[in-house]
Amino acid sequence: MQWLELIRKLNGDGNVFRTSVSLPPPGAVKMRLFGEPRTNCAGLVWDRSQVDLSEAYIWPSGYMAKTEFNLTHKGELVNGRSSALVTIDRLVECNRRGLTTNAETGELQEVADGATMNFNEINWPCKGTRGIVAVFVRSMELGRVLHALGVVALLDHALGLRLPLLLLDSEHPVCLLDNSILEAYLRQALPTHLERWPAVLVPRLPVDVSTMHFSDMEKLNIHAMYGLRRSSLWQLFAKYTDDPVRFHELLSAGLKACVALRNVPSAREIVRATSPLLLGFGKEETACHERRLMTEVLVLSETLPDGSDDLQVALGAEVMLMEFRSGQTKRRIDRAVEELGEWLRKVNSQCTLCDFFSWVETWKKEPTSRVSSFINGKAVANRADFLKHLKKLRDADDGESYVRELYEVVQALRSPCLRFHMLRDVLGLDRRFSRNVLHAIVCFAFDIFVPRPSSAFEVDESTRLEAEESGGLMGRRPSREILGVETPEDFSADPLGIETRLFRALYRENRSRKFS
Repeated sequence: MQWLELIRKLNGDGNVFRTSVSLPPPGAVKMRLFGEPRTNCAGLVWDRSQVDLSEAYIWPSGYMAKTEFNLTHKGELVNGRSSALVTIDRLVECNRRGLTTNAETGELQEVADGATMNFNEINWPCKGTRGIVAVFVRSMELGRVLHALGVVALLDHALGLRLPLLLLDSEHPVCLLDNSILEAYLRQALPTHLERWPAVLVPRLPVDVSTMHFSDMEKLNIHAMYGLRRSSLWQLFAKYTDDPVRFHELLSAGLKACVALRNVPSAREIVRATSPLLLGFGKEETACHERRLMTEVLVLSETLPDGSDDLQVALGAEVMLMEFRSGQTKRRIDRAVEELGEWLRKVNSQCTLCDFFSWVETWKKEPTSRVSSFINGKAVANRADFLKHLKKLRDADDGESYVRELYEVVQALRSPCLRFHMLRDVLGLDRRFSRNVLHAIVCFAFDIFVPRPSSAFEVDESTRLEAEESGGLMGRRPSREILGVETPEDFSADPLGIETRLFRALYRENRSRKFS
């Protein structure tokens, strides 16, 4: 979460904010960096010659300035912290001579032979991305390297910074981790059988391996075990838009791997990346491959254990969109329109007693149906309105208009009812997909096809949703216009995942406090 907050501040040269860094000794050895490696495993490197330190506050190694408590919002130091300030030249000299602050006397003294210095602190007004030259990682543990690679990809995506990755472990001279080193490292980490790779921090930051020489299946396995940046996924599938056989093979393999590892964000990202491409295929050339894929996806949904609604959303969205593209949805709508129209004609010509019998017939299919809705005419009005929406759905000729209309329909389904069962059948889904799951499927599809306002946070979905739903980064999100009206502030592309993400974010914050 701190990375997303930092990116928001870095976005634009006009943004000025104070932040703290450390200046390591020559070679970046024998100095401990700030924080614990498990929660502060990656960071940014600035070129000192490119930043303005004229208004910086600088303290030598070992002095606990604690600027988070001793620096006011106006940039003024309190509680005597100004008494220990040094110049940048003095700090460079202290680093060269190995001088650190004595905790008891406050005097500078040489560190013992072979000992590691504590971090120093430079707090200065940072202006945009000026001077940022690299990302560093503090160890070669797999989870930390993956997180650092995710930071590299995030900075490229959000700020257009293409940065190298450096290893700063305090024990060895700084090392450049170029593509050849990283590719060999990741390839060695690829297991013979699929297994989840560690995510050291939440939110997980997807990585970009598009410049590395992995095969398509290796990339999909990395995506299932951890997560690839959406642009990497798009490139992987886009090159097969003229080869529907291979396209569907890779799509099936990717979804199977994500389901096997219960990796919900990666499964959703595959659906998100491939859905617009799927809708561009011709119906005849992909019919047999699509039916095979549809069968495989439905079989996957059958194998999911209880409590897997979040994965059902990803699989259900895939089925729903394939059914729309194939034309099956329109054919089912034709039958539903005829059936519903016939029911309305009968009811409108009947008496109140007949309305009661209509409720009985509905109650047999949906026991929660209320007789009062049939007596007071509410059921008739609801179904008449539903019929209008079905006709609009039938006329939708692209993904955006289709999901816009679907979103409006599901918003009206406050509880399971005959309309819900009819809509679920129309979409090609079965009884495994509850009303809540169906609502989440439509919200997910809406988020795929309806353009969102651009921002610095148009990052991969798993990262964006984590940030938005935790509330810690963006607070209450402003409403935005959808379907011609202002949508509620709590709209989410992933309604079923909010509680899980809140819990994970809380866990991460507690863990950070524990080890800080």
